Amino acid sequence: MKRRSSIDWYLMLPYLILSMLGIVMVYSASAGVGLSFGQGQASILAIKQAFYFFIGLGLVFCVNKFWFKLILSDLFIMILSVLLMGALLFVLIKGQTVNGAAGWINFGFFSLQPAEFCKFFFIIFFASILRKRQTDIEQYGLGETFKENKKPLAIPATILFLILIQPDTGGFAINFMIVFVILLASSTSWRTLRNWTALAAGFLVIFYGGIGFFAKFAENIHSYQLQRIVSFYNPFLHAQTSGAQLINSFYAVSNGGLFGRGLGNSIQKMGYLPEANTDFILAIISEELGLLGVVLVLGLIYMLIYRMIQLGRKTNNLQYSSICYGTAAYLTIQTLFNAGGAIALVPLTGVALPFISYGGSSMFTLSICFALVLKISSIERNQELQKH
Repeated sequence: MKRRSSIDWYLMLPYLILSMLGIVMVYSASAGVGLSFGQGQASILAIKQAFYFFIGLGLVFCVNKFWFKLILSDLFIMILSVLLMGALLFVLIKGQTVNGAAGWINFGFFSLQPAEFCKFFFIIFFASILRKRQTDIEQYGLGETFKENKKPLAIPATILFLILIQPDTGGFAINFMIVFVILLASSTSWRTLRNWTALAAGFLVIFYGGIGFFAKFAENIHSYQLQRIVSFYNPFLHAQTSGAQLINSFYAVSNGGLFGRGLGNSIQKMGYLPEANTDFILAIISEELGLLGVVLVLGLIYMLIYRMIQLGRKTNNLQYSSICYGTAAYLTIQTLFNAGGAIALVPLTGVALPFISYGGSSMFTLSICFALVLKISSIERNQELQKH
């Protein structure tokens, strides 16, 4: 009998294409950075992004071959929680401030963002907790199970609080929503699902309903986070200040049309649109590669998300399904925040577009989470072969 490949190419191909496209787009979008820091800066950033990708690929290999059980062990999760709380406390005291948030540890040649690694931590932490309580959840429901013993929730609550007070509202929102989706997906009670969904819908109504009030209230307050809300509400009223980023993002998106101006031909990246290689890289993709380029990128991310949800539904192991759903939520929420921020559907949060935006912390975290799902896919495929 012909042996089937253990690699899930429905996951692997989108990951590889997105990562390589990310290197190309980081090089192209960094042209404006080169105007300020020298002609070779775009090449340096592209080389660093390629280095991050190869490190990420190495992490994928190591997790699949050697580290899978280690990463899911209680000892590793406990050590990681201590390290993350220590790192978050450190950045509050001595962290490098970027865009109003003291969320970075500067190592000279490389800056680390602890809040990014919290996303990975929350996925494996709650997957482990849910595995231990699977029987109780099935018997009594999610709410009753945690109502009886709230102690494990103290660690994630502390970490979320430390992220929020950096202040990193984008990081807090993404981490919180990853936890929310994992817990929601693990529930077997329709009543719990209904209540939690109603809670989420209520939050969205309050958020969008109150955004105008906060925008007016915050107009004269010189806070980076509040000014982002002001610019989100009406960027054209603040075209010379907090709204400039969004307006130039709109120009980039509209300039691209269906087919784009051509790779490397963006106008907005040449000093008009800040953070072109990170927060607004999708706007540059739209300008250079057009709507078709945006659809390609979002389509590849959707393929990853869809496949992860498929795997989560397929497995009977609650720990594995939680990892799949958590990683799918991570990709979905981060993509929505990045893409939504570029076209003013949500306030700017400074989050990376998965596998595309420049940055090591994001690439490493995403690669580890992706590797866990890839290994779960391999385990499920082998179990299917054994049955037949």
